[in-house]
Amino acid sequence: MIDRQFWYSWFGLALAVSPLLLCLVNLSFSYYLSRRYLREMLVAMQESTYFHGWIDKLPYQKWFERFLMFNSVRGMMLFPGVGIRRGFLSAEDVQNFPSKLKRLLTARNRLDAVLILWVVLIHTLLKMR
Repeated sequence: MIDRQFWYSWFGLALAVSPLLLCLVNLSFSYYLSRRYLREMLVAMQESTYFHGWIDKLPYQKWFERFLMFNSVRGMMLFPGVGIRRGFLSAEDVQNFPSKLKRLLTARNRLDAVLILWVVLIHTLLKMR
């Protein structure tokens, strides 16, 4: 068991605050990807009916709408089979999606996994208290 005094130490504080910092890094990275690479992602997915016409709307979108658009693209690329079966995605677009953008989306997904695991670790440590 972890005693009460541990959570009042600097290490305990850093351990408890680190999920918030990871969340901030995660959101910042998503914002960067939505501002820098969203147009390239949408151009790469022009054959897909779900994303058809989004490039025309992109210059008029504010930061939150761009963020939501990026997360839609990320979700469709994370589980493309569902989108292909429903007819939202073109199988050609998924096959021809640029590898550079796939790596960035994979990095974002791994950052999510690290954040979730870290929060679970902190939660179990707090429950052991």
